[in-house]
Amino acid sequence: MAMQKADTLAQLGLGYEPEDDDEVIAFSVAPACQPQLLPVPSAWWDTPAVTSRPLNPIPEEARTARHFVSDLLTCWDLGHLSDDAELIIAELVVNAVRHGLRTASVIGPVALRLCMLRRAGEVMLAVTDPSSEAPHPRAPGWSGESGRGLQIVSALSYIWGWSPIEGQGKAVWAVLRHD
Repeated sequence: MAMQKADTLAQLGLGYEPEDDDEVIAFSVAPACQPQLLPVPSAWWDTPAVTSRPLNPIPEEARTARHFVSDLLTCWDLGHLSDDAELIIAELVVNAVRHGLRTASVIGPVALRLCMLRRAGEVMLAVTDPSSEAPHPRAPGWSGESGRGLQIVSALSYIWGWSPIEGQGKAVWAVLRHD
């Protein structure tokens, strides 16, 4: 567990101090991992295999999304994925609100949606937003209070990326593996 935590923190560019050792292990800022582009048919996000719920266009909706993800994973007997899944979905929701809405040219009600798909050996978490711009991870400075969200998603997920939704924006997604 300590090694996994150290690896995660290394990807985030943070230091980790092992509990059983007085020596601090410091890591340099890792380059932001670029997302994978996964073109899928736009209607895929509306199939019966995908469990989804609408999201309000406010950052506080991340809390509601975390609870929804945790509850659904528990129903699927995958509660052991909840910690990572909740962090991932919170980052995806906040990014959709902050960046996906800001860069979108939307007329009418804003459509943000949380989507989850369970497949053999993996769970896909996604948030759709009306912007067609690809997510761009950035490497924040040491004193920056923001900018690590997509690095967190990258560090915790097996793979992550985005898919354009024709005429409707995009879905930013992350995959967690399970046994």
